[in-house]
Amino acid sequence: MKARAVLISALLTVIFAADTFACGDSLYRVGKGVSYRVYTAPLPGSVLVYGQSEGAAQLAEALAQSGHSVHLADNQLDLTAELATGNYDVVIAPYSDRGAVEASANSIQEVKTTYLPVAMDKDEAKTASQDYRKVMVAEQDEIKHYLKAIHKSLKSRT
Repeated sequence: MKARAVLISALLTVIFAADTFACGDSLYRVGKGVSYRVYTAPLPGSVLVYGQSEGAAQLAEALAQSGHSVHLADNQLDLTAELATGNYDVVIAPYSDRGAVEASANSIQEVKTTYLPVAMDKDEAKTASQDYRKVMVAEQDEIKHYLKAIHKSLKSRT
C-alpha cells in the first residue's frame, strides 16, 4: 500500500511538473537583462552617429539602449578622429554630410566601416539609393529599422 501511494504521488508530480519546463530560455542573453519594451541588438556592434541635431542624439541613445556601443560625433574634427581609431563597424550620418564622412574615411587607409546614410525625405532617399545599397529615411524609419540595417551589416562581415 505504501509503495502504491509513493508511485501514485511520483506519477502525479511528473504529470503536473511537465508545465514548469517552459522557462523562456530563448530570451536570456548572457550579461544582458531583458526588457520587453526595448529592442535589443542580437549582434551588438560599435556604431558612430554623426550629426548636430537632437534626432542624432536620440538615435545614439536608443542604439545604446539596445546594446550597441555608440559614440556621437557632432563635428568634422570629432568624426575624423573617431574614424581614425578604426573601432567602428557602422557610421550613421545624414546623406547631405556624405562628403564629410567619405573624406574622413578616405583619409584613413584601414577604415573598414559601413556607411549608413540617412535621407531627410523620400526624394533624397531615391537619389541616395543610386550610390548606396541601404538608405534610411529620417521621417519614416523607426529604431527597429536602424537596428535591422546595422545587424545586416554586422552579419555580412562574419
